[in-house]
Amino acid sequence: MKSVFERYVVPGLVVQAVIVGGGYASGRELVEFFLAHGAATGLLGLGWTALLFSAGGMIAFELARRTGAFDYRSFCRAYMGRFAILFELGYVASLVLVLSVVSAAAARLVAETFGTAEAANAIGFMLVVAALVLFGNRFVERVISLWSLLFYATYGALFVAVVSRHHDALGRALAAAPPDLAVALVEGTSYTGYNIAVLPILIFVARDFRSRREALVSGALAGPLILLPGLAFMLVLIAFRERVLDAPLPITVVLEALRLPVLSAFVKLVILGAMIKTGVGLLHGLNERIARGYRDRGATMTRGTRAVVALAAMAASVGVAAQIGLVDLIAHGYRYSSAYFLLVFLLPLLTRGARLALRREPPPQPARPGETS
Repeated sequence: MKSVFERYVVPGLVVQAVIVGGGYASGRELVEFFLAHGAATGLLGLGWTALLFSAGGMIAFELARRTGAFDYRSFCRAYMGRFAILFELGYVASLVLVLSVVSAAAARLVAETFGTAEAANAIGFMLVVAALVLFGNRFVERVISLWSLLFYATYGALFVAVVSRHHDALGRALAAAPPDLAVALVEGTSYTGYNIAVLPILIFVARDFRSRREALVSGALAGPLILLPGLAFMLVLIAFRERVLDAPLPITVVLEALRLPVLSAFVKLVILGAMIKTGVGLLHGLNERIARGYRDRGATMTRGTRAVVALAAMAASVGVAAQIGLVDLIAHGYRYSSAYFLLVFLLPLLTRGARLALRREPPPQPARPGETS
């Protein structure tokens, strides 16, 4: 039997861990969507993002529990019907986009740390992610959850170091301009749009919920779990706002300013792990979808096929990253992806999906004569 922590917290940690990779962990996403519009506006937008994620998580987890749909094709079909193909088409494009961001960020981080060639770093990253995808659901959940806790601890230490040394700059940035509610809502919704599309991909985390209460509480916790590291990291970036606005990897600007070698090494290690987790989580979700197709035909997806799928997706993503670059991928690709998933996925989820998930459950049927309950 799963523990309370595993039932209520682990699903949100898995979602948070996949979202954190790439632009989030490096700080580029937070700068692009939030910090560029001012410190106070950025924090307000991040809070709105957490609320949207909680709402989406509650509906998604309960809908999956009720319908027994634990791969993204079955889940989307449960409330989108024949239009589920629209999510699938968007997901394939988004998968390449997000993996491109992750591989580009990882290659840049390793290059800045060790002076190695970015092309070689990207290939190494691709091979590590593809190898880890061969393991099953339980392994993926366990590794992602444990690394998430390490991520919290490391970024907590980074937050303490920045606040203790640069609290004056942080205070000035927060007081520089009042929050703009309209901008915060628009940017928070946009940021949610492409990030929340990982819910169907990671919906296998809902397979062990035993009641509506478990699904709803776990979904509600997903928002705060996603918000907390982002909030701490936003406050870190705010203290260096003018210096990080155009940086491909804002986190390296912060680490260079702090001059704390041990903390810097831990942060970079955790970021690299977060990027690997994102790649593993997304590719695992893709393989689960393909495996469901095999099962529907009475066949089994082999480990070799899983490896081929993972390597092909990573190779395409590395190629895209090399052609476009990290900053442009996040600034333009993510916004187009966001608009698509807001319309195709989030709007149907919060309307028809909510009606299906939250309708009254039928009472248990009494046992027939001669049957045992």
